Amino acid sequence: MFGKIKNLMDAWINYRMAMAGAVVLGGIVFYINYPHGLLLAFTAAGKQALYTFFAGGFITRFGENLALRWDNRIFSLSVAIIVPTLVAVGLTLLVHSLKGTPEPLQSTLPTLVLSPIGFFLIGRRRQQE
Repeated sequence: MFGKIKNLMDAWINYRMAMAGAVVLGGIVFYINYPHGLLLAFTAAGKQALYTFFAGGFITRFGENLALRWDNRIFSLSVAIIVPTLVAVGLTLLVHSLKGTPEPLQSTLPTLVLSPIGFFLIGRRRQQE
């Protein structure tokens, strides 16, 4: 059973980007929420890191697949940037709107800013492979 779960995760999660995103965004969210106290900052950062590892890794793999979906490379890349960004920002806002994050909008802002850049770079790289 664990083998099936691992195979499913391998197919649907970009682990490298999941780890990088979890560390970077978790750190940024910790910094944003630190003025509200260490416990709340760790809570917000932990939620961000855990969410980014699983959801961000999945959304990244989804974006990679979209970048290769259509023959028109510009259209594919555009969709691979816009759709995953909207999903990532919406889910991040939802996660931070739950109890425990003192600054949900500011905690979502790094995802809004960094996601389109990351999805562009990842999608473009996939198209060039």
